[in-house]
Amino acid sequence: MVGRLTRRRVLFFAAAAAPMLVAAAQLAEVALASAGRHPLWQLAPLNIAEAAALNDAATVVRLIESGADVNAVYPIRRGVLRGRTMQLTPLAAAREAGETDIEALLLEAGASQ
Repeated sequence: MVGRLTRRRVLFFAAAAAPMLVAAAQLAEVALASAGRHPLWQLAPLNIAEAAALNDAATVVRLIESGADVNAVYPIRRGVLRGRTMQLTPLAAAREAGETDIEALLLEAGASQ
């Protein structure tokens, strides 16, 4: 009888281990996300030129409202527009990417042609 109970306990704990690990991983994910870090990828936030190149209008608007200079030159990471890093204004980045809606938004915000 004791052997059977032990086997049952082992099977119970083995069956419960996977869901407990998943729950622990989800708790860690929530904790990291609430601290502003995504647990699966660690990307630096986009600057306004990168957001313009990626057609991320919400980020462009948020950065403009936060005081980002629409005429300043910003670094653009490799892979955002091309296979190399670049230095462009947000308007130049939007034009390079063919994002006409973002171009219009930047011009409305005072970007120089």
